[in-house]
Amino acid sequence: MAFESKMTTSLHGRRIGLQRLSTVEHGGLKSAEFIVGAEAVREGVTTETTGVAVLAYGVSNLNGTSAGSSSVYVLDPPIPGVRKLANFSSANIPTYLKTKNAETFRTSADSTIATVLSSTLTGAVIELVGLTTALWGLLTNGTTVINRAATT
Repeated sequence: MAFESKMTTSLHGRRIGLQRLSTVEHGGLKSAEFIVGAEAVREGVTTETTGVAVLAYGVSNLNGTSAGSSSVYVLDPPIPGVRKLANFSSANIPTYLKTKNAETFRTSADSTIATVLSSTLTGAVIELVGLTTALWGLLTNGTTVINRAATT
């Protein structure tokens, strides 16, 4: 591991830790800390079922074929700064991802704010990030992956 000598705070005998970078090293206006040591971060992957809230973090497979005719998944409220991946894994079956408490999705493709996302594309993957506790940012190009609905 190349960064172990530069860790300022470490865990597990310098196998993972924090490294403070100066403004010269990262180009920002103030120094910043980054996690170093691990080759990657492994997130939890789940195959979701309807009736159980979809977690606001990790990777979720939304498999409409196993959910029967419902195919509506309810997403927990966003956590600011935390990313979420969702895979619409149903073929030609409308699969819906809606917010739990009227939180909204904001897309970069337009200024539309929606409470429901849907897709019939097999393997369509969306990436979300919590912007506030009431607003998800849709990082995926929403026009090619999903359909947006203004209401639940």
